[in-house]
Parts: sequence; C-alpha cells; structure tokens
Amino acid sequence: MSGEVRVERRDGVVHVTLAQPGRRNALTYEMYDALEAACRDAAADPSVRALVLRGADGSFAGGTDIRHLADLRSGEDGVVYEARMRKAQEAVLDLRVPVLAVVEGVCVGGGLVLAALADLVVCTPDARFGSPIARTLGNTLSATSLARLHACLGRRRTAEILLTGRLLDAEEARAAGFVTAVVPADELEARVEDTLEAVRACAPLSLWSFKEVERRLDAAAAQVPVEDVYRRVYGSRDFREGVEAFLAHRPARYEGR
Repeated sequence: MSGEVRVERRDGVVHVTLAQPGRRNALTYEMYDALEAACRDAAADPSVRALVLRGADGSFAGGTDIRHLADLRSGEDGVVYEARMRKAQEAVLDLRVPVLAVVEGVCVGGGLVLAALADLVVCTPDARFGSPIARTLGNTLSATSLARLHACLGRRRTAEILLTGRLLDAEEARAAGFVTAVVPADELEARVEDTLEAVRACAPLSLWSFKEVERRLDAAAAQVPVEDVYRRVYGSRDFREGVEAFLAHRPARYEGR
C-alpha cells in the first residue's frame, strides 16, 4: 500500500504530515506505526516545544485504509486491530508538549480521532468533521476515542454524528468547541506560526504540567473493559457486509448480526 508520514523539524517544532495521495490520506498500518514513532521521538527530545499534525494535498485524514479492514475476519482480529490503533493514539496522548492539528478538507474516522487527541485545532472553511462508520463500515470506536470526542464535542453532539453519520462543517465544529479557529486558506500558515510563537513564549514546565494531568485523566478512560465489544462488532456479519459494500461502492444492508 502507498502512503507515508513526513516528519520535519523547524525551530523546535516537529511537523508531521500524513500523506496518501488519491485516498484522502487514509491511514495504513505503516502510517500509524510511523506516526507513533514520530511522536515517541518527539517525546524523548527535551528541546521539542510543539508538534504540528496535518495532512497532505488538501485533506487532513480519513480513517484506516479500508484494504486493511477487509482483512479482519473475526472478533479476535478486531481486538488485535484496536490494540494497534491504541498504540498510535497513546503516542499522541503521551506527548507533554502542545499538539496543533491543522485541518483542511476531510477529517473523518481515524482522522477525527487524531484531531480530537490534539490540544488545538485550526481549520480552513472547507473542513468537514465526523465519523460515519455506523453507516459506511459497521465497526466501532475505542473507549479512548469516545471519551475524547465527548470532551471535545460534548455527549449530545458526539451522539449525533455517531448515530446519524452526519459530518459537521467548520463553523459547526468551531461552535461545538472542537475547533479552535476557522481561518481562510491564505491565512492558515500565518495563524499556525502565530500559535507556535505563543506556545514558545510560555513556560515549558507549565505546559508539561497541563499535559501530564490531562494524560492521567485520559488514562482512566483507557481502562474501561471493551474487548468483548470489539469481538462482537468485528466478528459480526454486519461488519463484513459494511466493508464489502464500501469496496463495491454500494449501500450496505445491515441486519444487526
């Protein structure tokens, strides 16, 4: 599968770009692993002051590359898959420096979760946010993902997008508190640099303390037992039907089993 994670460092800031051309930066396993490694490297370097996460070519990120999901044939496969996703999520959460997500275009599924794990989200007016997996694939979310969406969007708005599959536009996401600022495309880079300058002016240990306490709060959500849920969902006929329908570009026929 194609796809890569580009990592650059400038002025104490690690810039991470998710890239899979032609697939709206859908995330392959290799991309998840590279994202985890980039975050672990940044966390181990005391000179890093912030991390910027964005997508290439006018999109932030879609969910996991559907070709991987087609390989999940049992509930146990789903448990292993979610454990792999959790490793990448934990690497983002373990950062003790601010994480700024820069969102253009589509930010859905796993992409939405990554934006939710960031501390600040700046987007362009064309950004769209959601996780329509109940309509498109028939899979589920981790406890960490759901808890963070509740914190960033509120329970009611989270329920709306998950239970209906609707996407939020940029202004709706800002009004809900998910997005820090909506900025015209030609002003985006200036806004990113202004935000990074503000971060650099802050006391590093203060920022560390905010992130450390947040990490401990997030860790509580990760302890919720969920493997039985994964087994039931990923082992279901509905999940296999959702993936097959997605790949065939037809509506899925769900039966609840």
